[in-house]
Amino acid sequence: MIKIFIFGITGKIGKLIIKLIKINKNFIILGGINKMNLFFFKIKKYKNIFLNMKKNGVLIDFSDSFLIKEILLISIKYKLPLIIGTTGFNLLKLKIIKKASKNIPIIISYNMSIGINLINLIISNINIFLIKFNFDSYIIDIHHNKKKDIPSGTSLMLSSKIKKNNILSLRIKNIIGNHIIYIISNYEIIKIEHFVINRKIFILGILYSIFWILNKKKGCFSMYDVFF
Repeated sequence: MIKIFIFGITGKIGKLIIKLIKINKNFIILGGINKMNLFFFKIKKYKNIFLNMKKNGVLIDFSDSFLIKEILLISIKYKLPLIIGTTGFNLLKLKIIKKASKNIPIIISYNMSIGINLINLIISNINIFLIKFNFDSYIIDIHHNKKKDIPSGTSLMLSSKIKKNNILSLRIKNIIGNHIIYIISNYEIIKIEHFVINRKIFILGILYSIFWILNKKKGCFSMYDVFF
């Protein structure tokens, strides 16, 4: 049985992980903590849980970017694989994550849905032709109005694969996530769109990640590695 500990357990994704993992006999949630209580987090209090997780244990982080140092310390100390779905990391924190991955396996992804990662794969493969035929690209990033990071981590991920692009971010009520890519020349327009209709798609990606990372010793990976 795979043992799970969740940072950000009371958030939208954290609650959904609990709901879906409870009905799966392959997993057991040994504990979790919400991001507010991480300010006062004491490793000693959870020591026995982390020791119990050394075999078939995985840490999952959907908390807040400013807490990543503490989470990495726990992961390294107890040699536990870490799946990071938190967004909003600056370059310094990304370097810290990369450095930590020399000791532990880490999956970091701004979007764990299968569809977005398929789009990421597609645009990675066609980018050379977009340059050759002088296409410009525009990414529209639409999310609910409680989302903190603007632009979204997903739009930045997609943007990194396309030369000559611009991002427009909109925050509109209850939209979970909608990304539209316009690829435009003087003579034609290509439109690629991804719309999330249920957050369960992110949990499916997390489940794939859990099974995949258990066999890894160290390294920094993405959902591209998991899916493809």
